[in-house]
Amino acid sequence: MSASVTSNLTLRQILAPVAGDIEQIDDVLRSITTIDYPLVQQGMEAIIAAGGKRLRPAILFLAAKFNTYDLERLLPMSAAIELLHTATLVHDDTIDRALMRRGLPTLNTFLDEGTTVLAGDYLFAKSAVLSTMGGVQRATRIFAEALVAICEGELEQKFASKHLHTSIERYYKRIYSKTAALFAAAAEIGAVLSDAPEDQVRSLRQYGRQIGMAFQVIDDILDMQATSQELGKPSGADLRQGTVTLPTIIYLETASNSEREGVRTVVEGESRHDGLASEILARISASGALESAYQVARKFAAEAKETLAGFPDMPERKALLDLADFAVERTF
Repeated sequence: MSASVTSNLTLRQILAPVAGDIEQIDDVLRSITTIDYPLVQQGMEAIIAAGGKRLRPAILFLAAKFNTYDLERLLPMSAAIELLHTATLVHDDTIDRALMRRGLPTLNTFLDEGTTVLAGDYLFAKSAVLSTMGGVQRATRIFAEALVAICEGELEQKFASKHLHTSIERYYKRIYSKTAALFAAAAEIGAVLSDAPEDQVRSLRQYGRQIGMAFQVIDDILDMQATSQELGKPSGADLRQGTVTLPTIIYLETASNSEREGVRTVVEGESRHDGLASEILARISASGALESAYQVARKFAAEAKETLAGFPDMPERKALLDLADFAVERTF
């Protein structure tokens, strides 16, 4: 990764303007995710306790700070956004048969596949209930549209799996649906619930979209670059599972026929090729494809920052600017 472009602020420091409000999200999540099946309840409590970056609700809070900030109105929707994100992770782990997430065992480790899917569905349903509690139909519609986009992204990834030929345009469409749509929704909902003027609503949605795109590109880079300990899950998982991401697309643009055949064997193969996969990951890293992908992420982050040009100079604006830098500088 390139050298840091900010002052190496931690995420905790960046989110300081809304830290107290973010802490309240866990209480909402715990209060709504109660179910009369102890094993499932235990698993969901573990997921909530494991936390995460809480970036999406943080963006919602920060976006709302520019206008009428009513925490009672914002909190249910911020929790809904986080719960929806959590539900997608449960389904992702089920589809990928992943056993680790954030360094902890997934629901797959102690529930069968059908039960795990149902647990994810339960979280989706609960997030939908939460989304109505802000009392603003427009915000609920934005939430629902994001949910549709996420499902479309998951379907796109499923049907694109084990296919070597993926265009950059199709990749961008997939990561928008899979990741950036929820970032965009979080920022837009924060604006709508704070009664922001329409030009700010549009700008904040675009901010969320671009930072979400940057975030996913970096995720795809880290999947190939970071260690299993840093990721909290096996490294190189996308390639090994047949998912072609931006670094691989860039690598294939200049790869020789034999190199392309090696990637095809791993991506399209029905059997495991761990040794070959490790070799290809090393080749992608050595080719400069990771750095090229990183430059794409930086471009998305820069575009996110540009959308805030006309906003008041206040701590929340600085937090959003720093968050865009954090999205591309992070190592986890």
